[in-house]
Amino acid sequence: MRLLLVLSLTSLLALGQAPPQSTQEAPAAKPAIKDQSKKTPGQSNPQESLAEAGATSTSKLALPFKRAWQHLTDGATPLSPTLDDARIYLPLTGGRVSCIDRRTGSLLWSSEPGGLVTAPVASGENSIYIATRKTGEDGAEAGGSLRAVDKATGLTVWVRDYPRALSSALECARGRIYAGSADGSFYALDARNGELIWKVEGQDVVRGHALVTERAIYFGCDDGVLRVVEPERGQLIWKYQTGGRIIGQPVADDRALYFGSGDGYVYSADIATGKLRWRSRTGAAVEASPVLVGDRLLVASYDNFVYALARASGDRIWKRRLENRITAAPIVEGDANLVAPLHSDYVAVFLNADGRRVNLFQLEPDFEIVAEPIFSGDTLVVPTNQGLVVATATKPPEPQTNAIKK
Repeated sequence: MRLLLVLSLTSLLALGQAPPQSTQEAPAAKPAIKDQSKKTPGQSNPQESLAEAGATSTSKLALPFKRAWQHLTDGATPLSPTLDDARIYLPLTGGRVSCIDRRTGSLLWSSEPGGLVTAPVASGENSIYIATRKTGEDGAEAGGSLRAVDKATGLTVWVRDYPRALSSALECARGRIYAGSADGSFYALDARNGELIWKVEGQDVVRGHALVTERAIYFGCDDGVLRVVEPERGQLIWKYQTGGRIIGQPVADDRALYFGSGDGYVYSADIATGKLRWRSRTGAAVEASPVLVGDRLLVASYDNFVYALARASGDRIWKRRLENRITAAPIVEGDANLVAPLHSDYVAVFLNADGRRVNLFQLEPDFEIVAEPIFSGDTLVVPTNQGLVVATATKPPEPQTNAIKK
């Protein structure tokens, strides 16, 4: 019997297979297909998008993606585009922002606010807000600006200069703009003119995307501290120290705040007091925002894994490895989530329940993802090194049945 077992293991290894074993880790997502000869560019390969192990999904993300249009540019940046009902606002190198028709991909206008764009464009009711960094002749930073631009025309409504550039994603809420700065402070600014309302000082650059609620504002900093302040005057409510910088936007429920850190941990803290409820370790920095899905939390880590953690305890439910580093938060729609690894040429869709793949959308050759994609309605917007790729989730046509004549 022992001899037969050894021979069986040897045969498996010779075939390049591992002995069967029980594990919570889902298999690695297949890399994007390099042979494009047997499929239409910009569309899912039918064989590659088949559900794993019979997995099924009712999510729009599980429908076949068909490319609608592309907006090509040689000025791609790692800053994500911003959408409203009619337009897409795309930051470009050299300080430009392009406004693109969301339906057709046509260029509506282009603005050069002056300086390098430092954050994704923020969308208000009638204006967008563009943060830039000025540079001197020697290339050193020479201050920063915030500019309000009319959505319809691209013309400047107002501009406000600051000693240092704004360094975090801008968050608009109730007539204010909230943003972190390279000077180590977090600012509340008047959306009508950019004037300072209040600021909270930290110990390092504030890159953390703030979560703004009626009762509190939550933001992280490069000093590893998660700070919670009240909205009216910015007074500190509580703070929590971690071992790495905090960049992703926290997420909250009625009991807890959840956030990731550059130290590789995901944290859950009491929403009222900041007392630690649990922390769960990943294999590398967590800079993407966590996503709440039912009784669990989806987290993307720099270790190339997406984790599903129990919301109550932080225990791992499943994890899924992809081929590239994951810096963007999973996009959740219904019972599935979409993951876009950085510098990959595909996006993959997995079940929230167990991490099995239910879809894959392949980009054309030489296209790779450079920033966080967006899914809105049935439209997927993917920022690539060659511009925007926009695809729609399309229901397969209903099978036609011929009427039987009697």
